[in-house]
Amino acid sequence: MREKTKEIIMLIIVLLLLTVSAFSQNQFNDYTKFKESEPLNLTPLSSFVMGWYGVKYKLGGSTKRGIDCSQFTKRLFWDVYGRKLGNNCAEQWKQTIRVERDSLKVGDIIFFRSRQSSSGWHCGLYLGNDTFVHAANKKEGVKISSLFEPRYIRAYKGAGRLD
Repeated sequence: MREKTKEIIMLIIVLLLLTVSAFSQNQFNDYTKFKESEPLNLTPLSSFVMGWYGVKYKLGGSTKRGIDCSQFTKRLFWDVYGRKLGNNCAEQWKQTIRVERDSLKVGDIIFFRSRQSSSGWHCGLYLGNDTFVHAANKKEGVKISSLFEPRYIRAYKGAGRLD
């Protein structure tokens, strides 16, 4: 229960940062002026993440009844950016230009080696502040994780960006 509460709080913080940063270079200017009576204007990416957060993981799945990591990034890119991605992590890797870890931008695809996946791949979308959203596994579903979690530090393969 506590872990789920932490994840929800983390999601809210990330979404607020993404929403606020879309309006200003200094991401905190608008936040300090925010009025509770005004509706929260979410970015398309924030809305997408909120809508899919917690959806179950299903290998080969591509709907809200269950989705896997590559189908999640594929769906996200189509719904948010209107861009087509390949059907699996390996295709998405080939489709993107390599990006150094210290040059990551919101919207870059993060790739990992995976022993749990039959393909040996795992992927997610970089959200900024060393976090990414992904369809993690059967136990966790769609969630936001930190690149500094030990399992992701060890498994990090690289990152890619569409032209």
